Amino acid sequence: MARGLSRFWLWTAPLSVGIAAAILFGTGLVLALRGATGQPLGAPPPAKPAASAAPLARDGVFRILVVGDSLARGTGDETGKGFGVNVLEAFRKKGKAEITNLAVNGLESPEVLALVESVNVRALATGASLILVSVGGNDLSHSLTRGAAPTDVADAVAASRATYAQNLRAILAALREANPTARICVLGLYDPFGGEKASGRVGASVILQWNTLIAETALSFPNVVVIPTFDLFQDRPDRLSADHYHPDGNAYEEIARRILQVT
Repeated sequence: MARGLSRFWLWTAPLSVGIAAAILFGTGLVLALRGATGQPLGAPPPAKPAASAAPLARDGVFRILVVGDSLARGTGDETGKGFGVNVLEAFRKKGKAEITNLAVNGLESPEVLALVESVNVRALATGASLILVSVGGNDLSHSLTRGAAPTDVADAVAASRATYAQNLRAILAALREANPTARICVLGLYDPFGGEKASGRVGASVILQWNTLIAETALSFPNVVVIPTFDLFQDRPDRLSADHYHPDGNAYEEIARRILQVT
């Protein structure tokens, strides 16, 4: 049975990725023609207060909380670490450090919001020294299947983007309320379908617009930073795992390095 499942994913995963890339191209083209990718994201955010140092618990342990989707979970990393454990190992070289990873494959922003608003996770966030968040990739990728024609998909992507903007703000508000001082790192989105062709460039423009939304939302909260990932995978298919979608172990290490640069 395991061998049969492996063969199934070996043949179907590349096909699914190819279909998603084609849909993303059509959607990006429609959005570009409409001018939707240049729509304002609302009023300018308030000035960002100065960042404070990451707090340590009374017992001297540096605690890391990870929430979000499969990227936060470390899916695709053949070592099983993901960026979370890579960051943990770096802090353990300095002292005591622990990690709680609550990421789940496939989660969209409404589900991540429900997670961070729960009593247990709020308690974990209160005691965290560093909070790592990855959310949005599934909101975008899942919306690509909601419609047949490019115009229908474009409407679905636009609606998903609006919902995501509200949820991301609510996610950061909940985490900031639970813990006013810990550094929060939000991962930006990357394009697993990128390339030099026109389809790759147009599809990438949609993802970059979502990244702009993430950056502008982060500016509304103190001590929240965005970790860019788009450039790590641009024209670098060798950094993708066997599923041609998630990062491989080396790419997760690169993401961890960027997190460590701002923590």
